[in-house]
Amino acid sequence: MTGFINIALSAIKWPVAVLAMAALPALIISLFQVLASGQGNPTRLGLFLLGALVYFFLDKLIFRRHAVGSWFSTFEHEVTHAVFAWLTLHRVTGMRVTYRKGGHVTFVGGGNWLIYIAPYWFPTLCIPLMFYPVFFNGSNPWWAGLLGFVFMFHHISTWRETHTDQSDLHETGLVFAWMFLPPANILSAGIVIAYAYGHTALVATFLKLTFDTLSVYSAFLLGI
Repeated sequence: MTGFINIALSAIKWPVAVLAMAALPALIISLFQVLASGQGNPTRLGLFLLGALVYFFLDKLIFRRHAVGSWFSTFEHEVTHAVFAWLTLHRVTGMRVTYRKGGHVTFVGGGNWLIYIAPYWFPTLCIPLMFYPVFFNGSNPWWAGLLGFVFMFHHISTWRETHTDQSDLHETGLVFAWMFLPPANILSAGIVIAYAYGHTALVATFLKLTFDTLSVYSAFLLGI
């Protein structure tokens, strides 16, 4: 089964890259439309942005100067590799995280581009926080601040890890990474921000607006 999944992902790799590039303008437009729609809770959005700003300044003042900041970002990076290895039915056999020499995940099954590129767009640590309103009915809006804090951690650490010397990106191919990562990051950011602002209903709106916008300008370009 693992081999079949790897072959299937290999077959759709470049169509996914082309589709991602085509969707980039629609994703950006839809995100701004969601934020301007007024359908969400401005208090939650404000706390989300506050949490993001708090991490931004703490990173500038503290985290980027200490080994713990580097270790934890490496930890999140390797956990994300492991999660996508599991999701594509690879057996993870080990994980190593160091303070100064990066980390490494080992798994059985050959691997695929989705495993290698996942940490550069998927905000793993945000996912558990997004379950808070499900279990506690969103009674405490401060969860949105914590979500913003973790969201900014993910993006700053990802920015630092994304460069042409990364072996992960060479595994996927730099051209593919250049095509796939900007839209994928806008997509994941849009989902997290829409969720913080208006929970699942606004996430659905964001995705529908993206699809509708993409359909409209695709039809225009094709002359339909």
